[in-house]
Amino acid sequence: MGKIEELLVNRGLYDSVDISIDDLDELEKYLSKRDYVGNTIDCFCKQCGTNRVFEYATSEIHEETGIMRINIFDDVSGKMRIPKKEETFNSYLNKRYVLTYRCTRDKGHAILFDLIVTDDKIIKIGQYPSVADLVIPEIAKYKSVLGTQYRELSKAVGLFAHGIGIGSFVYLRRIIEKLVFDKYSEVADRISIPSEEFEHQKFDVKIETLKEFLPNILVENKNVYGIVSKGIHELSEDECLEMFPYVRAGIELILDDLLAERERKAKEKMFEKFVAQKTGELRK
Repeated sequence: MGKIEELLVNRGLYDSVDISIDDLDELEKYLSKRDYVGNTIDCFCKQCGTNRVFEYATSEIHEETGIMRINIFDDVSGKMRIPKKEETFNSYLNKRYVLTYRCTRDKGHAILFDLIVTDDKIIKIGQYPSVADLVIPEIAKYKSVLGTQYRELSKAVGLFAHGIGIGSFVYLRRIIEKLVFDKYSEVADRISIPSEEFEHQKFDVKIETLKEFLPNILVENKNVYGIVSKGIHELSEDECLEMFPYVRAGIELILDDLLAERERKAKEKMFEKFVAQKTGELRK
């Protein structure tokens, strides 16, 4: 996924990506009104309730005064010439772009992005449906695993969508903490570490203590807790916003493992009950 699609699909309001002349091909792919009508992005469709391919439909380009424009004529001869790469790049700068993409399954389903391109950045200043509207239906499957903690995840997503990075990290950290402490409560009688000692361990040590019982993805990446804590106490809003999609993806991987474990146990129980019941019936 390119940086512009990442900004469109995964980033919250007022987040940005840096651009330079090296990104010209990508700028043309997403911001050219004429040449890339068939451009697509992969995005959750709120109306379909699942991920869909969205195709570029229309765009509005709002130009500010004094913007450098491409001069396609030679200054002396008046003959048409091919614009230089630098001129082409400059032609995309210092403008506002309103892009509309439509679901390829149903053209009535659309998503709109509002962008400002400066000299060196693309900033997302608007989106409809919002990031939260698109993400929250995707994370609803984790309700059965998180229970009351599901609210923490939805709050984290909502804060990120509104450009609040540190606050979103607070809720993500709570999720990690509860997953670990709940697991300790579940297996405390199977390990030889009393609760008082466990509570005084550093968090990465807590995870190591429970490594036989926690998802491997958390054990192998236990430093994520330290990263989130550092974000809360020492990093800026922008730094937390930049890291949020990656931390969220990691937490979802952990939850995916827990969800798969729960589903497997439910199937095992159903299968064992069936075998025991049928075995008794057939013996008769």
